[in-house]
Amino acid sequence: MYESQYVIEDVTDPDDIARFRAQDVRHRRNSEWLQTHWAEVLPRARGKFLAVAEQEAFIADTPAEAWAWVDAMHPEDNGAFVRYIRSEEGPRIYADRR
Repeated sequence: MYESQYVIEDVTDPDDIARFRAQDVRHRRNSEWLQTHWAEVLPRARGKFLAVAEQEAFIADTPAEAWAWVDAMHPEDNGAFVRYIRSEEGPRIYADRR
């Protein structure tokens, strides 16, 4: 059976901490940008992959295509993200089917 292994490290190097915090700031900036631009992005993105980097959106058919755009257009933004946008509207309902 496969055993999961976790490694927990206490990072104390000030340079590493500064780099991690800068990445978090960039990711938060991209997330906040998306929250204010959902209305523009959502209709076209349904059923596709959405990449956000440097407060710019790109819609792709595959995650590889989305990450390739991030790498080509905004390689310095390590706070970029890609997510799949469901094609259905409305809430998801999960039910126990026992």
